[in-house]
Amino acid sequence: MAGPLYERMNLGRWRQVAASVIGTSHQRMGGSCQDSNACIVFPDSLDGDVLLAVVADGAGSAKQAEAGSALACQCITKSARRFLSRRRLDRITQRTVERWIRNFQHEVLNTASPLGLRPRDYACTLLAALIGQHHAVFFQIGDGCIVVFDSEESSYSHVFWPQRGEYENATFFATDRRFVAKLKFESVSRSVVELAIFSDGLQRLALDFQRAVPHEPFFRGIFPPVRKSSPENAGQLTECLSNFLGSARVNQRTDDDKTLVLATRIGGLDQASECTHAK
Repeated sequence: MAGPLYERMNLGRWRQVAASVIGTSHQRMGGSCQDSNACIVFPDSLDGDVLLAVVADGAGSAKQAEAGSALACQCITKSARRFLSRRRLDRITQRTVERWIRNFQHEVLNTASPLGLRPRDYACTLLAALIGQHHAVFFQIGDGCIVVFDSEESSYSHVFWPQRGEYENATFFATDRRFVAKLKFESVSRSVVELAIFSDGLQRLALDFQRAVPHEPFFRGIFPPVRKSSPENAGQLTECLSNFLGSARVNQRTDDDKTLVLATRIGGLDQASECTHAK
């Protein structure tokens, strides 16, 4: 995979946008959005700029679904920041991630116990990506999906396919004591230039379930505004993404909460294309 041209690629910094929007089913019941997200860059890691993106979707049956998903994003961000301040990205193993999730479960227990609640009341799915210049780490419990475009491919590809339980709307949660059996983990030498992470509310729009691949037109259409964005219009871009997720076009396809995180490297696709053609 690696070669002289690949090694010389100097991928640019990230542009990113993220939004979580309430679904129409929760709106009708007077509820709130049970999805949460985090998308930040650690500029001071040992690998230079490392992007972290996290999405958590609170279980519809959980009393504290919104709090659970928010706590998951906070805990994973905190654990990743601490790790990358001391060690390199490629030193993250599945055991490392298991410790991060157990830390989250410990925080859930500390939050739930004084209120007379159970960890199950904070149940949520969990998807995360950490991406450096030439290495990436992904992990997931439950449904939703991580989609990437990298220097070696000419199309968008998924990292893990959404996990489903025994029934149509059943999945798995990061609060489960036996989460290790359902944890999906991947650590690869891969120069990712674009990333999308989304909760299950967008699966029917963003994935082709018949062929079990990402729906290419969806991603070809949604990334250009992010590539053209600048720090000055970050707020406007977030508003536009939120409006899209809450639009009639989307709500006709799903009544669930929707989260979408998008990240693209400045000049990343151009450089990846040049590298591929040169090979």
